Amino acid sequence: MFERIVCGVDGSPAGFEALRQATTLRAPEGELLALLVYDIGLAAQAGFETAHALRRLEEARATAAAQLDGVRFATAEIVRARPVPALLGALKRRQADLLAVGTHGVGRPAAIMFGSVASEMLHRAPCSALFARKAADGGPWVPRAITVGIDGSDCSLEALEVARTLGERFNAPVRPVACTGGKPVDVDGPSRVEGFEWDERHPVDALVAAAETSDLVIVGSRGLHGVASLGSVSERVAHRAACSVLTIRGRATGSA
Repeated sequence: MFERIVCGVDGSPAGFEALRQATTLRAPEGELLALLVYDIGLAAQAGFETAHALRRLEEARATAAAQLDGVRFATAEIVRARPVPALLGALKRRQADLLAVGTHGVGRPAAIMFGSVASEMLHRAPCSALFARKAADGGPWVPRAITVGIDGSDCSLEALEVARTLGERFNAPVRPVACTGGKPVDVDGPSRVEGFEWDERHPVDALVAAAETSDLVIVGSRGLHGVASLGSVSERVAHRAACSVLTIRGRATGSA
């Protein structure tokens, strides 16, 4: 699982946290690329001169490289491009199965590299995506408690499969949650899942609440009803959850 990861690093603490978590989730022999993007237009808008912006970017690349020191098959690169096309291009070239990005507000100096691209990448990335947040206790992030949203769809069951695989790997309990407060779910699907819980709240509210006691919340990128139950929920959960969120886009979505 997660044999080829691309991580967007923008020089902010959130970006470096995403890189740490990507390193944790990476398969033992998997490839990891820390991608730093320089966009002259964005740099100018942020009030940075080209030379100064490049120095900041090179410093960020050096920090990322140091963070990856000793990690096999991991590299840090700078490209001159717009952030979203650069990330999409890297994902395609490397046939990545995971994108990792940090989550933070807009308007920060780091916006010269990435700004707020998490929402757009959530919709456009052809693979699963990790939206990383620091551990609540301030220590090194490890998924010691995992919550997964299920609705009976194939996509949500793939998310459950990923959750259980990570749970076994990190010796972490997995909490499957099926919510009845949103669009109708396939009641027979969750019933076949051992240890699942019904929650009467809307999926967003239930999963955001579960995030308070979780290190990782996992959702499918689509559910029932086309754009659908969990699919429409994933973006709001990614923005609101107190912990890291992993959206799964796999076989059920038809992505490469």
